[in-house]
Amino acid sequence: MSNHYDVIIVGAGPAGLAAARALVDAGVKDILLIEREQEAGGVPRHCRHPTFGLQTFYRPMNGHNWIDRLLGMVVNACEIRTGTTVVNINPGGEIHVSSDRGLEKLFAKRVILATGVRETPRHPRLVSGVRPQGVLTTGALQQFIYLKKLKPGYRPVIVGSELVSFSALWTLCNAGIKTLALIDENERITAFRPAALFAHLMGVKLFLGARITKINGTERVESIEFTDAHGMKSHLECDSIIFTGRFVGEYTLVRQSHLAHESESGRPLFDQYNRCSDPCYYIAGNMAHPADMGDQCYQEGLVVGQTVAQSLRENKNAEFVVPVQLDELFRISAPNQISGGSRQNAPVTLNVRVNRYHKGEIIVRDGERELYRATHRCLPERRILLKEIDISKITPESKLTVITK
Repeated sequence: MSNHYDVIIVGAGPAGLAAARALVDAGVKDILLIEREQEAGGVPRHCRHPTFGLQTFYRPMNGHNWIDRLLGMVVNACEIRTGTTVVNINPGGEIHVSSDRGLEKLFAKRVILATGVRETPRHPRLVSGVRPQGVLTTGALQQFIYLKKLKPGYRPVIVGSELVSFSALWTLCNAGIKTLALIDENERITAFRPAALFAHLMGVKLFLGARITKINGTERVESIEFTDAHGMKSHLECDSIIFTGRFVGEYTLVRQSHLAHESESGRPLFDQYNRCSDPCYYIAGNMAHPADMGDQCYQEGLVVGQTVAQSLRENKNAEFVVPVQLDELFRISAPNQISGGSRQNAPVTLNVRVNRYHKGEIIVRDGERELYRATHRCLPERRILLKEIDISKITPESKLTVITK
């Protein structure tokens, strides 16, 4: 069996599967998909709510059905290895993997990193207390209920108000579990407003502008303490807590590799082609912008796959790169740098996230020259697309900044 491939894709979630499909459609033959779990598909494979498929098949689908259909498009066209962990990535497309075959070295002309994201658990949120049973994330909840057929509790509280928070509410409802409350630090829900109506119809209390301060219980969660929007302390008896959202990328491989990355987050530096500092490596999906919906990651994965296929035919590296600098409102930009040179004429789109609510103009400048201006209504954890930014005149001396007014 060969250990040399044209393309290796690390991560067989929506973005990885889409990249594989685009590569197959472009005629690339030797493709390997690597997935550390025992089944390909990523998070959607244990989602039983119909929030997938609208952008890919133009109808709502449950996550596991959507993934089954995506897998069907590539399963016979490329090699898929599950239960395989990438332990190192090295210059020039050399990667080291561990599986039941032992440790192996694999080589590829191109490597696409599509390892996705994870939710922020309790400790990084600075919630005090001991560590009793019943504290988990949405992903763990869905695996408990859909894969293991277990119930983690009967009186849960959900922390967060992103779309994934209401996914957790849906999952609990499907399992016959009544959610007591949904608590979020923001003064309005991060998901679209109609989601709040769904919570009300389910009889779930919303505590917005509130923050959990302590988890009580020794062997199992017994109650929580939190402060409400007015600073008043409250106590709520419960037996489980679901921490949702606040997604962060799976950047462990990048942090310990040769790839240039942001020192604080570990997110790789990448350009408008999703190309990293080593041009053999590309990233796709929520590694670039934690966290978009599955369909959005799939659409992006198709574009990255097409770009990688083109790079195999005509390898044109960047002549120079210009970092994208953000003012204090913004948390991330994807891409976080722009390549100039032979292919610099095409306009680019920046996918940005904010740290707090903002309604007003967002401006992109190259020094004193304005490249983009539009009014946006921004919420934390929501993606904001700054479209069709003209970069045709950037130079190695350019200073690209994203600011608000």
